[in-house]
Amino acid sequence: MNNNLSSQRGVALVAAIFLIVVIGLAVVVMSVLATRNTQQNTQSLLQMRAQSASMAGLEYAAQQIVVSSSCTNEFDLALPALPGFSIDILCISNEHNRPSQTITLFEVRAITEYGNVGDPDYVWSELTSTIEL
Repeated sequence: MNNNLSSQRGVALVAAIFLIVVIGLAVVVMSVLATRNTQQNTQSLLQMRAQSASMAGLEYAAQQIVVSSSCTNEFDLALPALPGFSIDILCISNEHNRPSQTITLFEVRAITEYGNVGDPDYVWSELTSTIEL
């Protein structure tokens, strides 16, 4: 009987080590998944902000066109509410002669960037609008 007890010694130690390893791996996996989820949320938030900045750029350019009936070929726009975002506005105007009137079409493009290409937080957005006067 003494021989049977000595052959079972250490079984609890092996089970405890196995359990510690399994729990440790589970913690590591959950940590990696949480980090990935945070990065995806940050990227989504930055992308929505870039879209909003592009829309604001189009609205600003449309306002300038309505007020002055012309557009500047290219200019940069800075929004204090979105620091770090660069917004480039491109505008091209084309006149079209109709028999009864001449119309002007303005093609406005807003390109927004945040960060540098290759950075994990880099986002880019481009929106285009056509305005007829």
